[in-house]
Amino acid sequence: MKFDPTDQHQVLAVLSQRVCVDTVLFSSEALKLAERSVASHMRLLTGFAPDQQTFYTYSPSEPILALGAAQLLYNGKNDVLGRVLDTFSTNLCETGLVEKGLLGELAGRTLLTVARDLAAPKKLNGYSPNLLTPVLIMGFLDKLFGNEVWYGSHRDNFRMAFEGTYVNFTHWVVTRDPLPDRPSK
Repeated sequence: MKFDPTDQHQVLAVLSQRVCVDTVLFSSEALKLAERSVASHMRLLTGFAPDQQTFYTYSPSEPILALGAAQLLYNGKNDVLGRVLDTFSTNLCETGLVEKGLLGELAGRTLLTVARDLAAPKKLNGYSPNLLTPVLIMGFLDKLFGNEVWYGSHRDNFRMAFEGTYVNFTHWVVTRDPLPDRPSK
């Protein structure tokens, strides 16, 4: 089966691997989405609300699937990512099938992921980002802000502060447990 960036089931599966998408399911359309997602797209049914009318699903963290998802998003057609994000926004977020999180958490994860992908060196095919190679933080910030003038007259200060620093991630994981106040040794 070929990836279809307008199919909400496929879009949910691909973006779930990259930006950690939770779904809140309470309509007949949502239940169909859940059934197919759990049966065919590696989502887990994680619970029911006390009223038994709302279902919660989750996509587990699988780094190899995150890399595969990136391959689908950047397969050589310039419009794939845009079409995926349009389908995601229109068919899943606006309809209330996806939990967007507090204070734009999902949007933030999406923006950071796309900026990281665009800052990555390209693989030999010239399209797919090499997500195994860390990227310089300044290149990441330039992609995040969409230009190289976000720093104003302070470019040299930022460059010196972040010289030799890198960022690298392939996907997001939301933890329900708080991080410890003090990390263990």
